[in-house]
Amino acid sequence: MDVNYKPNELRPGMVLAQDVITLQGQRIAKEGDVLNNALISKITFYSIASVKIKSEETEKTEPPVPPAPKPKTGSETVSYTQKLKRTEVYQTFQIDYSRNIAMMRGLFTRIIKLDHPKVDFDSILKDVSSLFAQKTTLDLFEILQTMTSLDDAVYVHSLNVALIARGIGRWMNLDPETLSIITLAGYFHDIGKLMIPPEILNKQGKLTDEEFEIQKTHALEGKKLLSKVPNIDSRILTAALQHHERNDGSGYPRGLSGDAIDPIASVIAVADVYDAMTTARVYRGPLCAFQVIAAFEKDGIQKYSPKVVMTFLSRLASAYQNSRVILSDGRRCTVVYIHHHNNTMSRPIVQFDDGSIIDLMTEPSLSIKAII
Repeated sequence: MDVNYKPNELRPGMVLAQDVITLQGQRIAKEGDVLNNALISKITFYSIASVKIKSEETEKTEPPVPPAPKPKTGSETVSYTQKLKRTEVYQTFQIDYSRNIAMMRGLFTRIIKLDHPKVDFDSILKDVSSLFAQKTTLDLFEILQTMTSLDDAVYVHSLNVALIARGIGRWMNLDPETLSIITLAGYFHDIGKLMIPPEILNKQGKLTDEEFEIQKTHALEGKKLLSKVPNIDSRILTAALQHHERNDGSGYPRGLSGDAIDPIASVIAVADVYDAMTTARVYRGPLCAFQVIAAFEKDGIQKYSPKVVMTFLSRLASAYQNSRVILSDGRRCTVVYIHHHNNTMSRPIVQFDDGSIIDLMTEPSLSIKAII
């Protein structure tokens, strides 16, 4: 028989017997999920009175639940992100992050429902900046890859983009006032997606041409919603409208190019694409930094503001100098030199444990598939 447990009684490895629903009707976990520290923290944060756990007798009739991964040694792989998740501050970050998501959900709902919604921009900046300050820029980017939720997808992506855009702005040495506007622009950039029909917004497969045209309206819808907010900076509205514009004119909704695209929208565009690439999909896991750089290079760096994208990719690649990586053929090695020319940063020079060196620029069949 299934048993109800209070949050303080929950332990990693327990299996949920039914969905966990908040007082606001939001599903934060589903039946069959295996509890871990992150999920227990989330249940505690939302003040759930109790959750139903499958009894041992019930679990015996179910497929065995794989044990939690143990630290790996020798030839086994422990990713950079996995190492970060074992640090003491990770769980605190998760709780603060979940609190920010809950506040964002309430704020976006008010903006949609009210004619003149009041927004405390200073409070938003304080909370988001606090999250940023908990980690170095690189560690923050890695941790954000673990912050995923199908139920909170728009909110998770929006908060991630706010943090990533702030990091890019810092790498560009932008002034504090501009950093604040960039952070807020990232925070609000995708609010228009909440006006897209859920069956399109949450579709796991490829959108049809008709569905994609509907999806594209979120940029206009976002600007329309934010225009109701008193005293909002016009650059935040512009970023919501233009974050899918591309430097070569291939973007939407207006096909703008070059200097016609707002500089802050150009930062949000890169942060938006980066977060999409590093978020797990049903057809692939999250891409590592060098795979992201390669994807930007393949897609065409010319699509983005040169100053923004080259600063971002160069700093991102340089951050992994001397890192241990796994190549596409399974071999492990160390990054010893980063090329800093167009379409070369994803293919550094690497050194193997025996001292031999390969320049990936000369080995087109090889690539970096993971950072360890």
